[in-house]
Amino acid sequence: MKSKKYSVFHFSVLKNLWLLIFLVITSPLFGQVDYVIIDSIIIVGNHKTKKNVIMQEIDLHPGDTLSLENITDRLLINEKRISSIGLFNLSTINIKNWNTELSTCNVEIKVQENWYIYPYVIFELADRNFNVWGKEFNYSFKRVNYGLALDHINLTGHKDKLKLKYQTGYIKKLELAYIYPYLWGNTGIFGNVLYSENREISYRTTGNKPAFYSRADNDKIVFQHRAHIGISHRSNPQLNQTVKLEYVNLKIDSSVSNKNADFFGENRTRLQYFLLDYELKYDNTVYPLYPQKGYRLELKARKEGLGIFTDLNNLNFSIALEQYTSIFKNVILANRLKFKINILPDVIPYYLNNGIGYGNDYITGYQLYVLDGRNFMLAQNSIRWKMMDHNFNLPKFMPKQFKVMNAQVYFRFNIDGGFANDPLSGSENPLSNQIQIGYGPSLDFIMFNNVSFSVNYGFTQRGDRGIFFDGGFNF
Repeated sequence: MKSKKYSVFHFSVLKNLWLLIFLVITSPLFGQVDYVIIDSIIIVGNHKTKKNVIMQEIDLHPGDTLSLENITDRLLINEKRISSIGLFNLSTINIKNWNTELSTCNVEIKVQENWYIYPYVIFELADRNFNVWGKEFNYSFKRVNYGLALDHINLTGHKDKLKLKYQTGYIKKLELAYIYPYLWGNTGIFGNVLYSENREISYRTTGNKPAFYSRADNDKIVFQHRAHIGISHRSNPQLNQTVKLEYVNLKIDSSVSNKNADFFGENRTRLQYFLLDYELKYDNTVYPLYPQKGYRLELKARKEGLGIFTDLNNLNFSIALEQYTSIFKNVILANRLKFKINILPDVIPYYLNNGIGYGNDYITGYQLYVLDGRNFMLAQNSIRWKMMDHNFNLPKFMPKQFKVMNAQVYFRFNIDGGFANDPLSGSENPLSNQIQIGYGPSLDFIMFNNVSFSVNYGFTQRGDRGIFFDGGFNF
C-alpha cells in the first residue's frame, strides 16, 4: 500500500513540476497583449458628409478588436476605401489615445471633402470612344453633344446624387436622375427619367464596325423614352445589391426598319417593354477606384419583357470576377474574367445584340471594333506598376477643396482575349465567332481621387495598331 501511494504522489509532483516549468517559460508570451480594442471612432473634416456615410464604407466599429500584427494593413485598406468613393480628396486613419493598461484606443478618421456641385457645359462625343470619333469620322463636330448639366454628388450629405441634363447637338436629351443610398438604414432608392431623340443611328454592324444611317432631310429618326425606379441594399462595406424596374419605349423611322428588318425584329418601328434587373456586387478590393489588391465579383440578371407588352421576351445573365494581386512592391497583377449569356432561345433584335466593344468590355487594340453577340467571354489581364503617388500643394488662390491634389501615375501592360457568339450577323463580321487577342502598354493618371485619364497603345492579332484614349470622373 505504501509503495502504491508513493508512486501516485511521485507522479503528481512530477506532473506539477513540469507544469510549473512550462508556465515559467511561457509566462512572458501569455503576458504580452497582441491586440487593441477600439473604444471610439472620431471623424474630422466631414463638414457636409454625415458620419454614418463614412461608417458604411469601413469595417471598423467601436468594440472591434484589432490584431497588432495586421493593424497597419487594416487601417490602410479602410483609408483607401474612403478615398475611392469620390467624396473626399484626401483621407487618413490614425490611432489616438492608446491606453496600454486597458489595451484600448481611439481611431481618428481625417478627411478633406471634395467639391460636390458640378455645373458644367456638356461637350461630349456621340461615338463609343475618342478613337472612333477621330479615325472613323475625322473629328466631325456634327457628332458632338453639347448643352448644360448639373451634378450634385452629395446633395444632403448622405452620398445622395442628383443629375440634371439638357443636351442638344448629335443627340437631344433631357434627363433627371436621383440616388439616395441610405433612406432606411442600409437600404436606399434610385430613379431616372430620360427622353432623347436622334438624327442618326447605327442600324447594322458590318466588318465589325457599326454602319450609320441618317435621312437626307436630316430629320429625327430615333425617339426614346425611359424611366426606372429601384431599391438598393448594402449589407456591409463590401456587399451591395440592387433591384430595378424600368419602362422602355423606343420608336424609329420606317426607313431604318426597311434597311434592317431585324433592328427591332419583324420589321417593327416600335419596341415597348418593361425590364427587371437584379445586380449583386461584392467588392473586397483595396482602393476600389484603381484596385491594389483583393477581388471583386459582379452578378447581373436581366429579364426584358414582363408579359405586359408582347414586343420582347429575353433573359440574360452575366458574371464578372476580378482579382488583384500585389506581386512586388508597387507592382500589381490584375485579372478580369466576364461571361454573358442569353438564356432564352428567342431571336434577339439587333438593337440588343451587344457584346464586346461597349463600355468597359473591350479588348486592347480593338477599340475601333465591336463584336456583337448573344453570348460572349472576355478576359482582361494586365501588370501595373505604380510610378508615382504624391500629394501636391496647389496655389493658395485655389478653393480649399483643391488646395491639395493627390496625383497617381501607373504604367500598365495589357493582354486581353475575347470571344463573341453571333449567330444573327456573324457572317458579315469576320472578328465574331472566333477568339481575338490584343495587347499593348498604357499610362494611367488619377487626380484628386476623382479624375482618371489613360493613354493606350494597342495591337491586334491581325496586325492593327493605334493610340487610344480614355477617361472619366468617379461620380
